Amino acid sequence: MISDSTTTAPNLKQVASDVLARALKAGATDAEVVVHEGDEFSALVRLGQVETLKESGSRAVGLRVFVGHRTASTSSSDLSTESIERLVDGAVSLARITSEDPFAGLPAESEFGQHDVAAQHLYFEDVNEQPPAERIELARAVEAASMAYDPRIQNSGGGDFDTATSHKILTNSRGFRRSRLRTRPTARCSATIGTRLRARRGCWRTPRLSAKRLRGGLCAVWARDR
Repeated sequence: MISDSTTTAPNLKQVASDVLARALKAGATDAEVVVHEGDEFSALVRLGQVETLKESGSRAVGLRVFVGHRTASTSSSDLSTESIERLVDGAVSLARITSEDPFAGLPAESEFGQHDVAAQHLYFEDVNEQPPAERIELARAVEAASMAYDPRIQNSGGGDFDTATSHKILTNSRGFRRSRLRTRPTARCSATIGTRLRARRGCWRTPRLSAKRLRGGLCAVWARDR
């Protein structure tokens, strides 16, 4: 689980700096590195019963190198030292045999974006603090709200509650350094009116950045009006 930008192991900022330094040492005249880490959770409840539970985590590093006006990109989900060495060597070797592109290159420092990522409020800790049992209950509540919306709704495609948290680091050889934390809980539900031969289906979905802002109980399926 991602908690903040300093406690992930290995530290993503350090990984990005190491990959950048290795690329320049290997012969790149410029380089750009992006490192990503993410967690995902999904709970699907149908007719009040849990059908599927999924939880996963991922890590990856991407590298773009320039050798003059020649460029190449590589990526890997393995952040071990041996894998990083192969990643860098492969990118620089590929760049050396590609055709030159006179427009290839990184932006000048004066052209870097100046957005305050923290001011965009993309990350909310309450998403990580939410225990799995509470997430499952939210999926159940979403489905229950859709079933209760109209007495003709007798069947459900399920209530789904997902969360995703990501941490991304972007750095380049011209001094750009930025990191971004982002959370995204999402609720979905679907329901059916009618028989198998004359069924009308409706679905509803809402993404939010904070779990507190996600009002799963307000879900309504508009199958009646379709």
